[in-house]
Amino acid sequence: MHMTNAPAPPPHPPVKLNADYHPDWEQRHDDANARREAAWAVKARLLSRLPNLTDAERTDLAGANVEWEAAHQLCMLCLDTYQHRTFEDAMAWLNQTFCSTAPVSLPDLHAFSDVRQLIKAAYRIHSKRLEMEAIERNMLDLLQPVDFLPFSDLAKCMTWEVIIPSHHYRTTIDVHAHYTVYEADDGMHVAMQTARLSMGAINACEILIEEFLRQRISQWTERRWFFAKKLPAITFYTYMPPCEYSKEMFDRVELSAPLARGKRISVARWPSVGCVPAAVRPNWLPGGLADWGTFDNDADTCTGAD
Repeated sequence: MHMTNAPAPPPHPPVKLNADYHPDWEQRHDDANARREAAWAVKARLLSRLPNLTDAERTDLAGANVEWEAAHQLCMLCLDTYQHRTFEDAMAWLNQTFCSTAPVSLPDLHAFSDVRQLIKAAYRIHSKRLEMEAIERNMLDLLQPVDFLPFSDLAKCMTWEVIIPSHHYRTTIDVHAHYTVYEADDGMHVAMQTARLSMGAINACEILIEEFLRQRISQWTERRWFFAKKLPAITFYTYMPPCEYSKEMFDRVELSAPLARGKRISVARWPSVGCVPAAVRPNWLPGGLADWGTFDNDADTCTGAD
C-alpha cells in the first residue's frame, strides 16, 4: 500500500516586533505629561488676563502653546507606539481601547512599515464604521409609496453631471450638480443634487432648474419646446444624501409660478416625499442604484472596509 504524507500546514508568520518599542515608555509618558500640565498651567494663567498682556507675556503664551503641543504629541506617541513590543500588541491595545464592541482585524500586519501606520489604518477603518452606522440611521425608507411612481423603473432613468461656472449666475463658487431624469406618461421628473463642495451657492435650487432647462431644451425634440408658449410638465425634486450629522432628504420642489419660457424661476417650498427611490440614491449607499461615478468624492467619504 502506497502511503503519502500530507503536506505540513504553513508555519505561522513570526511575530513582528516593533522597532520603536521603549521599555521605559511609562516613565517617558509621565515626564511628558508633567511638561504638558505645566504648560497648561502657564496657558491658563495668561489666558485669564487676555487681552491685557504685555509683549513679554504674549511671547510666554506662544511658548507655552508650543510646549503643550510637543508634550502632548509625546504622550500620544508613548501610548500608540512606544508601549507596544509587537504589532500584535498594538492591535490588541487598539481594539481594547477604541473598538471593544467591534474589533478591527487587518489581514497582514507585516504590510505596515511601523506601528503608527498600523494604528492609523486600523483606526481609519473603525472611524468609517462609526460614520457608516450613523449614515444608515439617517437614511430614508427605500420603499415606494403607492401614489409615487416616478423613478421606479431604472431603465427609464438617465443621470448626468454638470459643473456650472460661477460667472453664469454670479455665484461665489462653481456649482457641481447631478441630475437624475425620469420620463413618464405624466411628464418629466428631475431629481437634482448639488455636491457638498457647492453648498455655499446662493439659490442653488433655482440655479439647477435654470441650468437644466438651458442645457436640455435645445436638445430635446428638435427644439420644439423652445418655440412653444409654455414648457411641458416637468416636476423637480431635490436630493441630499445622508451624512453622519444630517438626514437623507428627497423633497418635491414647488414653484411659485408654473414654468414658462422667459419667466424667472422662484421656488416656494420643498415638501418631503417621505422616501427615496433606489434610482436616485447613489450606488455607494445601501440599496442605491444611481451611478454617480466620482461625483463630489462622496463614495470616498462614506465607505470603508476591513
